[in-house]
Amino acid sequence: MKNKGFYWALLIIYLLFISKDTILSIFNTSNKELYQNPTYYEEEYHKLSELVDLEYTQSKIIYTQVLLRDIYEFYDTITINKGTKNNVKVGDLIINSKGLIGLIKETHKNYSKVALLTNNKTNLSVKINNSYGILTSIDGQLVVKNLKLGNSLAVGDAIYTSGLTEVKEGILVGTVKEINTDNLELEYQIKVEAVSDFQDLKYLGVIIS
Repeated sequence: MKNKGFYWALLIIYLLFISKDTILSIFNTSNKELYQNPTYYEEEYHKLSELVDLEYTQSKIIYTQVLLRDIYEFYDTITINKGTKNNVKVGDLIINSKGLIGLIKETHKNYSKVALLTNNKTNLSVKINNSYGILTSIDGQLVVKNLKLGNSLAVGDAIYTSGLTEVKEGILVGTVKEINTDNLELEYQIKVEAVSDFQDLKYLGVIIS
């Protein structure tokens, strides 16, 4: 057995030796790309700084990164690298530097799954000026329903979490993009311009409840 292990070790060393040029060229290429793009680290630092500078009164924020994003559930779910050992709980809010992007739907010791707002099961109470409605997602497009006609609304108005449920009040979700009415013309249906780019999620924060 010792001889067999010895020969395996020699074989591995030999393979590494004959492929050293290829391996080195990969590292050299990566280094060249970094040197040719010196603003990379500045951009990453800026993204992190924007997130860390956010302040939500009486809230504890844990900073995290996207660990996994399934291409088949791209607008539904992401996985982050924080879990129960970090006191993350189901229902905790997930933000980026712009605003709310989702809620924790499943926790494990070292990671958690996040239901994005673009998930078709989204049902979130929100506020526009003095009007209250329900934020949902239709084919990845955020929409606010259940807004009474006659309420004061305008394109560009900010949309925040309402605080009427267990979800914390005053977290930005988006702005009013388009104002329509339902088929019976009894309520407004608002198309939302999300403040966050759901195609580009990297550094996030968990608001610990």
